[in-house]
Amino acid sequence: MKKIMKRRTTFRMLILFFFLFTGLIKADPIEIGDFENLIAPPTNDECANAISLTVNDNYLCSVKTPGTLVDATASTVASDSGSSCPDVTTKANDDVWFKFVATATSHRVELKNIGNTPTDLYQIIYDGGTTPNCSALSTPIKCSDSETNNLTGLTINNTYFIRVYSNSTASGATTTFDVCVGTMATVPANDDCANATIITSLPHIADYDATSATNNAGFINVTDCIDMNDGVWFEVTGAIDGGNMIITVEPTSWDLGIAVYTGTCGSLTCVESSNTGPLNVVEGVSFVSTLGTKYYINIAYPSGTVDQPEGSFNLIIDETLSIDKIVAKGFSYYPNPVDNVLTMTAKEPIQQISLYSVLGKEIKRVQQSELRAELNLYGLPAGTYFVKAIVGDASGTFKILKK
Repeated sequence: MKKIMKRRTTFRMLILFFFLFTGLIKADPIEIGDFENLIAPPTNDECANAISLTVNDNYLCSVKTPGTLVDATASTVASDSGSSCPDVTTKANDDVWFKFVATATSHRVELKNIGNTPTDLYQIIYDGGTTPNCSALSTPIKCSDSETNNLTGLTINNTYFIRVYSNSTASGATTTFDVCVGTMATVPANDDCANATIITSLPHIADYDATSATNNAGFINVTDCIDMNDGVWFEVTGAIDGGNMIITVEPTSWDLGIAVYTGTCGSLTCVESSNTGPLNVVEGVSFVSTLGTKYYINIAYPSGTVDQPEGSFNLIIDETLSIDKIVAKGFSYYPNPVDNVLTMTAKEPIQQISLYSVLGKEIKRVQQSELRAELNLYGLPAGTYFVKAIVGDASGTFKILKK
């Protein structure tokens, strides 16, 4: 460490003398100490200056604290020699520190919005007790190379230190990130169908935390839909007769399923459901909606035999004109699923084609006035997409699957 600091000081002095002798500095003389301040480590470079974090009351991370490894140096405490954390003495050459006071026996520490390089970060958690003293930190309670770190067996009111550094022996990290501490939420108000959250206006975009959802009504086994846990529930009413209802859900670190029903909570009828993949896969469903019809949406772990915990997610619900009006104008499309090129034909000019991700972001737009159109999907990742077509004076939206 002393050798590294010595090299830095020598290098900075050489730069200063270069400016002085070339006449680029003509103001009052600059002290060496002033020049040292031009490059300074983060304020939380040492444990004693650890930044205090706000503890969120759920896992949505609404309160986050920014961090950086730019110019960070190795700490003078907690070398962790001989601990269970691998390569600490060689990789923790750019560590920074945070701390929080436990409000529950379990918390989740997350590193989010990681930018620049390197992006692989390491966390070490220490129990500082009720009277924290950095020089007295003992063996870590958790070492983690994961962005999401679940902590259990904590002592309420104890201070816990979080040491973050790049999982690399290289120096010169430019990494920036956000850190947040979350708490398992209480049972959500929409834990069962009878108390479904009512969506009153569309489009609807919001984050939810279903971590504490229960399987209170047992498994949901409805003919033609996938079997589901009884997770959390939403209710939306069709506002367009023959409209196209589009629901997309982006999970945070869990396997998510969607099922949509009509009827009543005690007697459900399947409309559509989806579980195309396991962990972290964005799920989407679309169906023709009916004006005034209530639709119940269940978001939960997709199983009718195994009760697994849910998690947090982003929910998007929108309703547009359906494809029926452009089908009446002779519109058709093929193939679906599609490899690379989607072909569309109609009896009236196809004015515009737009391609959207399942999160509603427009990816591509083609404007023309022909009876035939092609949409190029080369280079796009496999998955679900939505296509909006304008044919004559009508429009419609439909779902495709890219192989």
